[in-house]
Amino acid sequence: MKSAYKIFIIIFLLGFTSNSFGYHPDEKKPGDDKKGKGKAKDDTTSHKIEISENIDCEEEGMETESISFPSNDLYASWDTTMAHPYNFNEIFKLDSVEIDFINPGENYFVMPFKGNKTSEFGWRKRRPHYGTDIDLETGDTVRAAFDGMIRIAKVAYGYGNCIIIRHNNGLETVYGHLSRMDVEVGKIVKAGDVIGLGGNTGRSTGSHLHWEIRYAGQALDANDLVDFNTGCLKDNCFVLKKTDVANKYDLRALKNRHRKDVGLTKAELAYAKKVGGKIYKVKSGDTLSAIAKRHHTTVSSLCKKNKIRENSILRLGQLLKI
Repeated sequence: MKSAYKIFIIIFLLGFTSNSFGYHPDEKKPGDDKKGKGKAKDDTTSHKIEISENIDCEEEGMETESISFPSNDLYASWDTTMAHPYNFNEIFKLDSVEIDFINPGENYFVMPFKGNKTSEFGWRKRRPHYGTDIDLETGDTVRAAFDGMIRIAKVAYGYGNCIIIRHNNGLETVYGHLSRMDVEVGKIVKAGDVIGLGGNTGRSTGSHLHWEIRYAGQALDANDLVDFNTGCLKDNCFVLKKTDVANKYDLRALKNRHRKDVGLTKAELAYAKKVGGKIYKVKSGDTLSAIAKRHHTTVSSLCKKNKIRENSILRLGQLLKI
């Protein structure tokens, strides 16, 4: 009886101590939910979050301000409805900015598709063409050029099926006329990741990829950044000057300026409109180096555009493409 009594006492004590002092990992203490939620919300303010699918922030109880999107310090907004909602002149306050292509922990650069160029940046007929067209067949694989996050993945006016990726260095790249989109808004991608298939959607007369590079909403000439023959970047960084935007990239402003060019006849203005881009009329004492310096370009660029040599003799009244 004594042995049985001792066993009963031991079992009773074990049961009492486990219920009073034991640790049960599956149980939550009062207030744990509130603490956990508070901590999770704090974490989102300092880390970039991968959003693999569309999230309704109101339904999930999450504020969009708590998510750190790429280049938030530059844009201060994340618009998933409009392709180009930004005003360059309002955002770009400096005379120039250095855009780095190599950042720690990021991939480098991958051509979206290796094909021949079929159309360049500039005026095309009566419309400005803000990108570079690359020849491909419907169904060919299109890849992300840099690491970034998907901001737009939808049908957009003129572009057809369109994907826009914002990158950590402030650039945004645009991929238009796709036949299929394989990513969703908010998805983080690496350079070289497949984002969709080439096609002929939107305002397009044949299968090709319309590819744009933009900074703060301003389209840039991809030829200034990329060597399309090698498929590599021309440098590890790119310096964007406000003067270059005014004299080269802002196509509509340039066209309006052409109409007011002093010293050009109606026929010369018509020629300027036909070729697209800025036209300069050679004056007495002009040299290629002086013209290049005045218009923030290079002698080699002038020679290439005008199919002349560096030692060519300029004629008074000669029209040069800038």
